[in-house]
Amino acid sequence: MKYNTFLWVFILSILSAVVFLIFYLQAIFSFVQYSTHHSEPDVFDVFDRLFTPAVIISFVIMVALSLAYRIMAIICIAKNQLITGGEKALWIVGFIIFGFITAIVFLVLAKSRKLVAQDAQADI
Repeated sequence: MKYNTFLWVFILSILSAVVFLIFYLQAIFSFVQYSTHHSEPDVFDVFDRLFTPAVIISFVIMVALSLAYRIMAIICIAKNQLITGGEKALWIVGFIIFGFITAIVFLVLAKSRKLVAQDAQADI
């Protein structure tokens, strides 16, 4: 895996999370505005207002990109011969449980600890 590929997927994941939050907050405000004008909103109206296509699509993209960078990093860690078994287990568990925080640590330590390929030609 190349460092730049991981970095771009991680950045796109962050951007998609921001877009999802914007769409979701917009849906919540739309629902609040709708509920102030209607005394008893229908259950289906609640779902229609909160789960708009924009919210669902942005959520799916966010989840897909998050899974992509986690899987890329787990494969990179598993294939790396320089990392011992216990450290591999910690990295993998970290990516599974604390993906965002572990990804930031991974990005900071990746080149100095040889967790990813150093040059553009090499792939681990």
